[in-house]
Amino acid sequence: MTKPPKINNSIGNEINLFIRQIESLKEVLPITLFGLHAMRSSSKKSLDEFVAKHQHIDRSQNPPRITIPAVDIRRFLKVQGRHENAMLAQTLVPRSLFVTLVSQYDAFLGRLLKAILVGRIELLNASEKTITFAAATAFNSIEAIRDHVIEKEIEGVLRTSHTDHFKWMEKRFNLPLTKGLEIFPQFIELTERRNLFVHADGVVSSHYISTCKEKHFSLGSEVTEGAQLQVTKAYFDESASCLLVLGIMLGQVLWRKIFPEECESADQYLLETTYGLIDRGDYLSAIKLLDFACNTLKNFHSEWYRIALVLNRAQAYKWAGDSNKCNEILSQYDWSALIDSFQLGNAVLKGDWLSSASLMRNIGSNGSVKKRDYEDWPIFREFRSTPEFLEVYQEVFSEPFAIEISEIQPI
Repeated sequence: MTKPPKINNSIGNEINLFIRQIESLKEVLPITLFGLHAMRSSSKKSLDEFVAKHQHIDRSQNPPRITIPAVDIRRFLKVQGRHENAMLAQTLVPRSLFVTLVSQYDAFLGRLLKAILVGRIELLNASEKTITFAAATAFNSIEAIRDHVIEKEIEGVLRTSHTDHFKWMEKRFNLPLTKGLEIFPQFIELTERRNLFVHADGVVSSHYISTCKEKHFSLGSEVTEGAQLQVTKAYFDESASCLLVLGIMLGQVLWRKIFPEECESADQYLLETTYGLIDRGDYLSAIKLLDFACNTLKNFHSEWYRIALVLNRAQAYKWAGDSNKCNEILSQYDWSALIDSFQLGNAVLKGDWLSSASLMRNIGSNGSVKKRDYEDWPIFREFRSTPEFLEVYQEVFSEPFAIEISEIQPI
């Protein structure tokens, strides 16, 4: 379930920008891989056709010896080189997108820390960054000096390892960040793999292996020192989900800790974020975030947000194919004591269509659940196709249920 936004907060905006950046890279990878495959197939076809046309086969040799006439060698090398480039691109382009993926997380972390330090300037009191009197006189205002010190502080943090980033934040903000964080070993592995691609052509080093073992990340038997790592689509998607979830978790924890007065805004963004993931079909990322929200976060602005997150968690499991977990989550609450909209969410997820129709009738045409919500919300996905829904929809809204398709105007 979701709720219209009320508050515009810089931390929430940074989290939303980060989500869009990560998802944009996830969306472009399949298109890129398709193009690379087409490029390789085309170049292979051209090479095979050239060889078939110009080759000379000496069958007196065993095995037969294939040669290209000297007059055709330059053109052969050009066609062959194009094919070899296409094969290299299939390795290098996914690797480059993966490096960009990690870079976007780093950029997000820098923006998140800046939003925090600007909002709580007293946190700079513990900073070891100094500025000389001569340098200070070059600035036009105290705010300019502040921004300079913040920039240097963040720059110093980001120059260290990803493990040290968390150590710095835990010390500076006085809270545990990695304790019980199940995806942290995966995060360290993918950041270390990024370092190998940037500095060592993806060749596995002893440092990579020892770091992964130290963080209890299980490496496959094929990952040995000297082996060359690659980026498959599955690995890329798993890494994108890990970075997405970790970034949102980190933003939410720091937001609530340092700006407790903005708890409602944090709740709102978390609810909208998880709803968006469910709506886009990224159920695994939604489940990780909602498990974190419901099991780790303790303080919510109101009970409304907590229950709405519970319903999002239940439906994320349901749409991911785990109806048993969905029902287990729902069974932990007394829904009869809650408002009609929450009772409706519980009823539709359990497949109780008669109760769902009755609650929909009680809510009416101007209640907390709007006409567009019934048409759009994923939670009503199964209910929308039932006779009970079609009947009560027409009764409540005085028109038959139909999804309007707007004409798409050319850009």
